[in-house]
Amino acid sequence: MKIELKKHFKALIIVAILLIIPSFISAPSKINPRRRWVNDLPENYDFLRNSYNATMGYEARKNIYLTDSNTSDGIYAQSSRVYLNESVNEASFQSSLDKINNREDTADFRMGSILRTMYLDNKTNVLEPSFKLQLKNAILGFKYWFTEPNDDAMIMWTENHMILFHSCELLAGQLYPNETFTNSGMNGTQHVKHALPLVNRWLNWRARFGFSEWHSDIYYEEDLMPLLNLVEFAQDNDTATKAAMLVDILAFDFANNYFKGIYATTNGRTDDHKKVGTSLTDPPSRASFAEFAWILLGVGHHEESGSSSMSAVALSTSDKYKPPPILEAIANATLDYNEHRDRNGINIADGPSYGFGYESEDDLMFWWPMSTLVAGPVIEPTLDLMNTYDLDPNLIFEDELLIDLLKIAADFYGSTLSELCTFLKEATQGVALEEANTYTYRTPYYQLSGAQDHQKGLMGMQEHIWQASLDEYATVFTNSHGGFRGEDHVGGFKPRATLYKNVGVIQYDRLSQSLILELVYAILEFKDITQAYFPRWAFNEVVQQDKWTFGRRLDSYVALYSNEPQEWEDGIFLTSQGKKNVYIVELGSVEDYGTFANFTSSILATKLDVIHLSVGYGVRYVSPTQGTVKVNWDGPMTVNGAQVDLGSYARFDNDFCFQDFNTQKTTIQYGTMTLELDFENATRTYTEL
Repeated sequence: MKIELKKHFKALIIVAILLIIPSFISAPSKINPRRRWVNDLPENYDFLRNSYNATMGYEARKNIYLTDSNTSDGIYAQSSRVYLNESVNEASFQSSLDKINNREDTADFRMGSILRTMYLDNKTNVLEPSFKLQLKNAILGFKYWFTEPNDDAMIMWTENHMILFHSCELLAGQLYPNETFTNSGMNGTQHVKHALPLVNRWLNWRARFGFSEWHSDIYYEEDLMPLLNLVEFAQDNDTATKAAMLVDILAFDFANNYFKGIYATTNGRTDDHKKVGTSLTDPPSRASFAEFAWILLGVGHHEESGSSSMSAVALSTSDKYKPPPILEAIANATLDYNEHRDRNGINIADGPSYGFGYESEDDLMFWWPMSTLVAGPVIEPTLDLMNTYDLDPNLIFEDELLIDLLKIAADFYGSTLSELCTFLKEATQGVALEEANTYTYRTPYYQLSGAQDHQKGLMGMQEHIWQASLDEYATVFTNSHGGFRGEDHVGGFKPRATLYKNVGVIQYDRLSQSLILELVYAILEFKDITQAYFPRWAFNEVVQQDKWTFGRRLDSYVALYSNEPQEWEDGIFLTSQGKKNVYIVELGSVEDYGTFANFTSSILATKLDVIHLSVGYGVRYVSPTQGTVKVNWDGPMTVNGAQVDLGSYARFDNDFCFQDFNTQKTTIQYGTMTLELDFENATRTYTEL
């Protein structure tokens, strides 16, 4: 989905103007005890496809969804109709065909669905010949990458768009190997030759570094469909195998982060409507892949009769992807308790240590999906690549004037464009999806999840840094207003979030921003507030005393401290004035405290010292459950004198898997079951001992 950066670039344009006014310038390896290796397993992927059966629950849920989606007129659900040997609603395709033929943004979503429909029809032959020819012409006329000629209005460079375009090109080329594609002038075989290494580059990057759009409850949906398309239709066996392994890894992510029906985790990219609800009749939207997660793992529940989810339709019409039973078993095993750490992505500055420079086209294709186009090391090579392929700067940067003004400002001060963007890193680096170390702690009563110490003080785009959840609706989180996406409750100025089990300390300080950017934020009318989402409608009880707000949902409890005074807005938000605040969250339950009254009295009796520092705070909080918690804006977080691990984390670290970051083998184990995903050798092996 297109990232709307209008406010982002407007801000930077103003920055460039201000820069011309001199008066504004002040010039260790761990071993998981559960990890066991299984030797001498068969490595042929085709054998694996038939070497085990998916759970009966999975098969039943798949059939339920397939039947329900058959009633939808949505474009994605037409694949279900073809799969079931039924005629399609041709009118459902028209708006998608218009989008594809006009090369509008998100056309790649529709192309992925049309290609799936065409491949399935090769088996069922339900499409009318004249309509099938219409689809074929759209496939042959599409623009599959920015290196092809002719104009378009399509975002291709975000992480989800990249795999959509590459997979579509590969499958289209396979489908029509000897046909001439009218936009590129290449035949299908040439498109396959072009797309295959790009597909595998993306797959290998995700295996090594995880997902830049980490834990995205929106954009994982757009990753899953192309991956499942590759599993089902890619002719290259290694490619199909790697795609299946990434589906497994995303399923493993869901098993570790789903709680009581929701993807209750921190997110690298999300939107307000996924997090904020006004009532039981207008709750937050579920994750876009919610139906997929229900089918595959049984987490959550199915509620969309007639659904047209692209990932769920792809899963329910897949014969070749079979989820290893261990994934559903882990989803059930973690219902009562789970402590999970993972890491996604790298920092821009660390690129060379992972083999990435900042100059070549290949390098930029690694950085662009991280939203780093205006970061200091990347901005000038980005402009060079745009010139090479005559890319529209209004498409890449929203407004060409931005680049012109930044160049003028750089010349005026005798600096390079890279140096100028580095000076403005609070914004230009803040929008980048850099290394995220995420932590999730779950009991039967609550879940606390967050990105540990992530880009504190920088301005964001769509990040949702932390969340406490008691059930599907009773959730609590905070934010500092702003952000370049234009959302009010995600993005914004990022805090220093530090979490340990059921306790979190979340510090905001906008005073750490540069003077110029503070002026820009004022011009853009960013509010000088912090807010807590605390929806009274979702709780059985809400109590306030001193600086604490307490909530009860059934037998689960949450306490939220705000150092600054708060006022209710619509019974949903607690708003504090100012650019600086610190929150403390603690979760509890009837098991820990008995009554809600005992919980509130225990929290109110704790010792709490908050010291204002020049930047951020010094916090000492004596938790009733964890003991003495200490943390400042900088430095470690300690609990009873022991330092808390805030990262950098391993790729995965929990009871079921330990995998070092930047490695290509994932071994997941539970009980007698083992799933080994070896990206280097393209083998996916599952065994039960």
